[in-house]
Amino acid sequence: AIDSAANDPPAAKAPPAAKASPAAGASAGASTPARARAASGAPQGPARQPDGVPFPLPESLPRPRAAEAPAAPHPGPPPLDFWVGGKGTREGRFHYPRAVAVGPDGTAYVVDKTGRIQRWSADGRLLAWVRTPAVAQGKPTGLGFTPQGELLVADTHYCRVLIYSAELEFLRCYGAPGRAPGRFMLLTSVQAGEGRRHYTLDYGDDVARLQVFTEDGRYLRGWGTFGDGPLQFNRPMELAVDDGRDRLYVADAVNHRISVFTRAGRFVTSFGGPGREPGRLGYPYDVKLDEEGRVWVAEFGNQRVSVFAPDGRFLGAWGGPGRRPPGLNRPWGVALAPGGRLWVLDSGGDRAYALARERVLGRPRDGRVAR
Repeated sequence: AIDSAANDPPAAKAPPAAKASPAAGASAGASTPARARAASGAPQGPARQPDGVPFPLPESLPRPRAAEAPAAPHPGPPPLDFWVGGKGTREGRFHYPRAVAVGPDGTAYVVDKTGRIQRWSADGRLLAWVRTPAVAQGKPTGLGFTPQGELLVADTHYCRVLIYSAELEFLRCYGAPGRAPGRFMLLTSVQAGEGRRHYTLDYGDDVARLQVFTEDGRYLRGWGTFGDGPLQFNRPMELAVDDGRDRLYVADAVNHRISVFTRAGRFVTSFGGPGREPGRLGYPYDVKLDEEGRVWVAEFGNQRVSVFAPDGRFLGAWGGPGRRPPGLNRPWGVALAPGGRLWVLDSGGDRAYALARERVLGRPRDGRVAR
């Protein structure tokens, strides 16, 4: 399942291709997309809940809590500015962090496998935290921000979008389980675009798609099926929106590529492809865009962060396997903060790293720092 780190896919080999089938409850011996994803550690579908019926919220929702004793971040080692976390479930620690996002003011938000969202200052001090409404079926795997400063949470196994204020106050939610358009299987990503649009990714059984909603959850359109063709996905994990260039970038994890579409759903191109060589990708789990439109990718399988031009040209990479800082162990997420900062989740190491983006891209010849 998606909540089992031990079952995460190996870096070197993708699961075998499987014949698409609409059967959600196929037998263990059937050749289906569900079985292929099971072999690679992917979830098999949302918890048992009638199609179209939202999971209920608890009568008493968890409230945000201020950090009791904010600890100083851990310095270095180079090239890191600092790191935060460390294994544990008490505040300021992480239990396998799986998504990171940065708010308009530069604060960072990290969600881990306890179902807890922690808010960190730009200089690495814990400010507050909150638990998501329910965690028995699974925990969130995606975070995003709206231009208005609302935190979007892909509540993966509960098939819904949770919306919080920047101070972690719960505001509202939408979504219900199901295969039909406008419903969610395993929801992995929600990101905001112009016109208060929400772009989402979900998959499960033979479903793999991108859907577009209004901010209050009204379905507008969607595309994608399970597979490896231009309009297909195999475990789509995260997306990034470029309204100015009319582009959507999708981290298509098990196809080891970034797929690019217009916001209306026309396929433009893809780049990456399986491999360890520079410019190749190994299970891309996160994708973010910087101010210049460059594409930053967290590679779960290759234990690194790779950077591409908007047209897919490889620009640089940073990282490498390691159990201690600054090594990477199954990085799930990457985020870009003001002032040229880069946040990277060292998920297997239960840490979040902060470093300057110029460490990846280098300093331009005119002396400007890579933003």
